[in-house]
Amino acid sequence: MNLHVLRLFYYVAVTGSVTKASEKLHISQPAISAQIHKFEKENNIKLLQIQGRGLILTPLGNKLIKPLEKLFSIEEQVRYLISDHHNFPEGKLRIAGNYLATSVLIPKWASLFKQNFGAVEVHISTANSHNAIEKLINFEADVAIYSDIGVSFADSDLFECRELYKDEYLFVVAPGHKYSLQEVTLKEITSEQFIMREEGSAARERLFQLCREQQITNPTIELQFNGLNETIQAVMAGYGVSFVSSLVAEPLFKQGVLARVDVPGISSANTILLGMKRREHQETFVNEFVSLVINNLDTNL
Repeated sequence: MNLHVLRLFYYVAVTGSVTKASEKLHISQPAISAQIHKFEKENNIKLLQIQGRGLILTPLGNKLIKPLEKLFSIEEQVRYLISDHHNFPEGKLRIAGNYLATSVLIPKWASLFKQNFGAVEVHISTANSHNAIEKLINFEADVAIYSDIGVSFADSDLFECRELYKDEYLFVVAPGHKYSLQEVTLKEITSEQFIMREEGSAARERLFQLCREQQITNPTIELQFNGLNETIQAVMAGYGVSFVSSLVAEPLFKQGVLARVDVPGISSANTILLGMKRREHQETFVNEFVSLVINNLDTNL
């Protein structure tokens, strides 16, 4: 299979023209057109066809876009790994965590790891749970720490996950809110203005799941943030309600800057998972980090 020509086709498809692909790849337009045409002839297929003054994908060409996108993404990751091998000879540990993990859990673990593996570079990225999983699957992270959103790894021979904590999501408000420390129904609390994280965050997905289970209309998200801290700060300022992990909420309850709303009769469990490639596919220092995490789980959380 001629991957070079498939790359030419891919960039023609995603840019919409041979001209734009030529500018991006620094290859002449005639050379791109000739190679794609030759490939089509050799394989007795048609990937592109002329429509008016432009090009459109054939049904087969359209089917190829998604797998080619994955193929070239993996190729890019291989390039990064080789580059990292030269730039970080002792290794680079890439940790992707959701906002809960990077604000509450990972800082301690990363600090302990660096004390023992000072020469290994540690890169920590923050994303919602969905994107943290995607980073692991796309080889953009060695370890992902996220809340359970019901995603299982398609390639269970390569990836695995293990449970770190079980806590619960809580409805929280500012201490002066009318529902502060009160017992209310799910329908009552969801009629309030909500401050939530973006789509793809585990708490938001769990909240909407609860509403579906109880056949209640989803709350209106009046403010949306891409960070957990920003969400909490907005609630503390007194505007509305949020739904967050008890790992974040409990310390703020004790400080008196946040208050719980008791909503009985619902199950709001939050399972925090660590996803990784299986040990036999990992660098030694990655396995050491995972062992460190397991050995330093705080049972008081």
